[in-house]
Parts: sequence; structure tokens; C-alpha cells
Amino acid sequence: MSFAIKHKPSPGIIEVIFRGFTTGDDLREATTKCISMEKETGTTRFLIDAVEVNLAASITDLYNLPVQFEDEKANRESRTAVILPKSPRARRDAEFCETACRNRGWSVQTFSERQGAIDWLMR
Repeated sequence: MSFAIKHKPSPGIIEVIFRGFTTGDDLREATTKCISMEKETGTTRFLIDAVEVNLAASITDLYNLPVQFEDEKANRESRTAVILPKSPRARRDAEFCETACRNRGWSVQTFSERQGAIDWLMR
């Protein structure tokens, strides 16, 4: 597994840390676990740390993530902050995913730094 998920009751976020080789299957599995945790805890703010990811997901995998949100009935009021990967290719893919999510009405924003992501989530 290329990710770890933690619920942090204070400050009220679910944090996902991706490290290393990450496939479309990994993204789908992490998404399912996040949505499940969202429903269990009532937490609707997500911090995705993708700084060290080696993304091996296809454009189709990324495009379909917001469809999975809808299919699994994620809370429409949720907010997701993504800390961008170091790798230029993975960074472009993360920004593409942000656009796909926003085009479907999901509140997703990418950030270069962790603190900016946290500040946005806490607003």
C-alpha cells in the first residue's frame, strides 16, 4: 500500500499521505477509505500529502475520481487540499485531477506548501 490515512479530530481533518509508486487502484482504494471515514466521523476536510508520490495512475483514473466521489455519496460540502508532488509530471497530473474535480463541483485545491493547504482547509 502506498498510502496511509489518519483521522485527526483536532483540527478536524482526515490526512492522507501518499509515498512512492501509486497506481489508479491505490487512488481508488484511498478514496473509498476516506469517504468511509468521512461518514464515520463527520469530518469533511481532507489534507492530501502527495509530495513524495510517484504517480502511476492514468489520466482516465484521475478523471474518474470525482465520479467515484459521487458514486460513493461523499459529502458535497467536503473540502480537499492537495499538497503538490515534487515531480513535474506528477504535479501536472495532480493539477489535472484538481480541474476534473472542480469541473464536477467538488471543492479541491492544490498547494505548493503544507501550511497554505491547512490554512485553506480551516477557513
